[in-house]
Amino acid sequence: MVDKERTPRTNIVILAVVAVIALTLSIMSYQYSILTSNKIIDVASQEVRSNTRIEVHDISQILANKLQTVGTLLQTLSESPAIHNNEYKRADIVINTRQRSSSDLTDFYMWLDKNGKINWISNINESIYQKYRGTDLSYRPYFTIPRDTHTIYYSNLIESNDKIPRLYISYPVINTTSSDHDNGILTGVVVASIRLETLGNFLINQLFPQFNSTIGMLDRNGIILYASGAQQYVDEYVFGNKFQSVLSSSLHSPESKNLLNDLIMSSLEGNTGSGDILINGKMNTIAYQPVVVDGKTFLVLYTSAQHNLTSDVSALINQQQYFTILVVAVIGAVAFIVAFLVFSWNKRLESVVNTRTGELRRANEQLKIHDKMQQEFINIASHEMKTPTQAILGYSKLIRRHPERREEMIDAIARNATRLQRLTNDILDVTRIETQSLKLNVEERVNLNELISYVIEDQRTEIEKSNKYIRLVYEPQQDHSIEVDADKNRLTQVISNLLSNAIKFTTEGTIRVTEGVKDSMALVSVKDTGQGIDPEIMPRLFTKFAAKSETGTGLGLFISKSIVETHGGKIWAENNSDYDRKKGAIFTFSIPLTKVKEAKPS
Repeated sequence: MVDKERTPRTNIVILAVVAVIALTLSIMSYQYSILTSNKIIDVASQEVRSNTRIEVHDISQILANKLQTVGTLLQTLSESPAIHNNEYKRADIVINTRQRSSSDLTDFYMWLDKNGKINWISNINESIYQKYRGTDLSYRPYFTIPRDTHTIYYSNLIESNDKIPRLYISYPVINTTSSDHDNGILTGVVVASIRLETLGNFLINQLFPQFNSTIGMLDRNGIILYASGAQQYVDEYVFGNKFQSVLSSSLHSPESKNLLNDLIMSSLEGNTGSGDILINGKMNTIAYQPVVVDGKTFLVLYTSAQHNLTSDVSALINQQQYFTILVVAVIGAVAFIVAFLVFSWNKRLESVVNTRTGELRRANEQLKIHDKMQQEFINIASHEMKTPTQAILGYSKLIRRHPERREEMIDAIARNATRLQRLTNDILDVTRIETQSLKLNVEERVNLNELISYVIEDQRTEIEKSNKYIRLVYEPQQDHSIEVDADKNRLTQVISNLLSNAIKFTTEGTIRVTEGVKDSMALVSVKDTGQGIDPEIMPRLFTKFAAKSETGTGLGLFISKSIVETHGGKIWAENNSDYDRKKGAIFTFSIPLTKVKEAKPS
């Protein structure tokens, strides 16, 4: 009887223990589900942030390229003989052709005379042309700034005479009989007009539909140029009372308003970034990127994407949590099995999340590498190749107009072609270095004294062409010659790079080349009396693109370092002890010595 009574009690205890264990496991599973759910929400939010940054970057690049194209069209227009010769019929065709090629962004081109009065407007009928012909626009900055600076100008927001807000790009028309563009005579200005409405439509068409984002735009002074769904604020100062009062109503939290204003201030300073803002109770990611044209910030773009994906995921997760609670309450006796299944499901879900997170991380790294490579290429192509290319084109056009200066112009074309060739070779060398495909023949016996003498003779010729007052001094070893096993052509390249840099940064004085032997290493030093190495550049002197010179790429020292290290040597640099007095720098490299031959007595 006692045993019979104990059996139900034992079963109840066992069931109670099982129920407690099952309930405990269910609660633990529920907590684990919350943790995993938060990870999923975070991944979804990161995807929104990443997409927003990618979108604003791509659109800013597209717009910058488009504006650059308009600037190039204006430049070619300013060089047109029809403009220079005041041939109105031909100018009409030329101007209209340029405008049609950029009609998706510009609404008309203007040709102003040297006094800022309208000569011609593209694509208008005779009656409207007669109405505006001779209108004085000399007070407009798109005339005065190109007139005074002889450079291209990108304007802020301007309300035209027809009360339509526009942006303008203008280029001076310079009449010159020499290669000195800055000292030529201004005969007019050509101007491209961009309506804000057209620019806004252009930007809207660039948005990625799948991202469901909005776009806005400020000029560099903080004036609102475009805002999706809020065009009534165009031409308003972003930090003015009108727009700030709107922010106060949309951003209920003062912290959100301050954060948004900080993002805007950072963007106007030329920075790139993003941030999460709570707008009308919903989280949004706002990314910003300056539109840089000719090295200067012209506009600032903003894209905003709502975390809809995060909200959808949260809703699904909440449903799953409710289902888990229901399962715990209803199943009861089999809760342990249910908890085990939920636990197993969460483990699989975590594996999927980790897999997707890893894929996103790898994709993000690839995007960073691609962006860095693209930026480096743009810097080289736009900054270094533009000047010699334009010079070659300019001189090529001028040869026919000035045959008496044919030899001078051919020499100038050759110099700029050589500069392009040198830049191309440097880029190829950098590519070979980074892909580890740079092959050197380091088994060639080289007389270092003869090699340095050969390079110095070439550099003396370059000094004579540069008209600089520089004395090039070579101090070889007096009692023996120095021989090394090296790739002769590449070693010549290193010495030429060091001498070229010294000549470039030395206005007058002495460049001294010395050689020596220390610890079984051949040493070569180039000491100049130039401006020295900028302290800002010194820590990254031998890295790619480390240069503050407007005519240098910063590739020469990077290539030289790779060549020297491939030979088993080292290269270093330091300023002279009296650097504050601008007394130059010393570049030294070492490579293993083959042997020292004692000079025979004469």
